[in-house]
Amino acid sequence: MLYHNMKVYLVEDKVLDFSSTFCSLPFNHAFVGPGGEQKPCSRFLRPLINYDDYEGTMNELRHYKMTGQRHPGCRKCYEEEDAGRTRSLRQIYNNVSGFNYDIVHDVDPNNPKVTWLELSFSNRCNLKCRMCGPFYSTTWFEDWAEVPEYAFGVAGVGNTREAVNKFLAVNKKKPITFDVTTLDKYIPDLRMVKLTGGEPFLIPEYDYILEKVHEIGHAENMWLDYSTNLTVRPKKRLLELWSKYKQIKFATSLDGIGKVIEYQRNPTKWETVDTVMNDLMQIPNAWVGVRTTQTIYNILDMPNIAMYFAELEDKYHKTHSHVNAFGEDSWLNFVCASTPEFVSITVLPKWAKDIVAERLAWSAPTQKIQDNFDHIVNYMYNEDNSHRLPQFVDYTKKLDKLRGESFAEVVPEFAGLLNEV
Repeated sequence: MLYHNMKVYLVEDKVLDFSSTFCSLPFNHAFVGPGGEQKPCSRFLRPLINYDDYEGTMNELRHYKMTGQRHPGCRKCYEEEDAGRTRSLRQIYNNVSGFNYDIVHDVDPNNPKVTWLELSFSNRCNLKCRMCGPFYSTTWFEDWAEVPEYAFGVAGVGNTREAVNKFLAVNKKKPITFDVTTLDKYIPDLRMVKLTGGEPFLIPEYDYILEKVHEIGHAENMWLDYSTNLTVRPKKRLLELWSKYKQIKFATSLDGIGKVIEYQRNPTKWETVDTVMNDLMQIPNAWVGVRTTQTIYNILDMPNIAMYFAELEDKYHKTHSHVNAFGEDSWLNFVCASTPEFVSITVLPKWAKDIVAERLAWSAPTQKIQDNFDHIVNYMYNEDNSHRLPQFVDYTKKLDKLRGESFAEVVPEFAGLLNEV
């Protein structure tokens, strides 16, 4: 599909703006999810994809992006932007600067070409986070049968205890598999690979991709972008491979300090998180940042997360000539969970939202982060999903009982939520 009479992008423009709703991802990117399932991006709403005609879905999406229309599959980014956020995923990947430059500076809408991959095809993981499920974590199999109506399950398995137990009897804790060699066709054109999971430090297929890129002598021109849960120390061979690449980004899932992250990301241990975070900060070609998933469970810990990271970056910044002390350019990004919907901060009743707003007011170490806090507060107030509170309470009580944990002890400010239904 050709798009004529569109604005020609100039390098000095800084932002790709072929239309008001343009997003670079449908033109230069491929997302590969569990089992090899493709999506236009990690956030795109799966029910709106026609897998019998996937290319047709992509062409429709590209048309929307080039003609200034909002595609319903991109709802998450537009909701964030409408709440005042200026760094939705769409906006981030339209920005031509920093690590983005290599993958977006020459995007050609008339000639889509995959120059970066986002891989999330394995659910091999060592955690069972409360906002996750067996679709993305094999460790979640342990608790799945107790909350089948709530857990983000594996495709084709019903949301009943009987259906889950039948699946587990056959599959045990076996991760979803994928023939990674089908991605070989993309390797010569790749400039970046984003590796999520599961937990990417535990997924051997990802190491295959890194070895193949290194084998063809392309590593020194490539970025790697990891999302890690900070509970696995990288192996020696992985450290050796990383040294061959242009730069490594680590988006760390620092979802709280101490007992807060241990609760949200069971069975995390804070001591391990702190150790791995310090390890990553000392890798010479690494850029370490924080990408926190905000839920009802950890929203009040945001200032603590920001202060911990600020202290850590100040500790190590002199080790890296390309990293400044903690400041406006530091990579600290708070993202509100949208699934499962009942853990979203928009589910909170007004009295609880007011506590959040008071906690986050003027509590950030920089203005940029305070702007992020303010956006989250706006997003929280813009929607009222308190009708889902009974689901949150039921789910939380069941997991607390199963795991021997206590929401009221971890978040005493919100203890009253458990008595509202």
